[in-house]
Amino acid sequence: MIGSLRGQINAMTGAALLLDVRGVGYRVIVSPSVLTMLKIGGEAFFYIHDHVREDARDLYGFLSLEDLHLFEQLIGISGVGPKLGLTILSVGSVETVRGAIMSGDLATLTSVPGIGKKTAQKIILELKGQLVDASQESSGDREVVEALQSLGYSSHQAREALKRVSSEIKDVSERVREALRLLSRS
Repeated sequence: MIGSLRGQINAMTGAALLLDVRGVGYRVIVSPSVLTMLKIGGEAFFYIHDHVREDARDLYGFLSLEDLHLFEQLIGISGVGPKLGLTILSVGSVETVRGAIMSGDLATLTSVPGIGKKTAQKIILELKGQLVDASQESSGDREVVEALQSLGYSSHQAREALKRVSSEIKDVSERVREALRLLSRS
């Protein structure tokens, strides 16, 4: 599984680019807003979502871990595939999309091509409790969540375990260990 790629952009077509990583070309699908920030011949680094289906394997690239995590939460919802998830992220920043979901803003979500009222309601219903306002989360908690996600847990699982970790434990590595212990019991 590919987690990130750094390389030179050799070509850009439609919603994808060809990233040369030491002589190997990877086709990486990115949002249109990301494409406008890049240029052919330039160097780029992407966090990757490696999407495998029975008939295809697609790489979706993101400039930040926050974008990647929100994308993975979105595509975890039944009826929201990778292309629609990428389209949702093109509405605005991660904070804009999170804010729309957390506040139940149907107008913002239904402004995305391919999302009707029912799908928007489903996204809000399923993600509203999972999303955490980044400004309310401490940097230590973000580190714990990212560490748990790197071990294969979803952000929801990581945050739920983190809620059960004693607030007396301050060290990040200790908080990760305790969260892992709690996750192994469930």
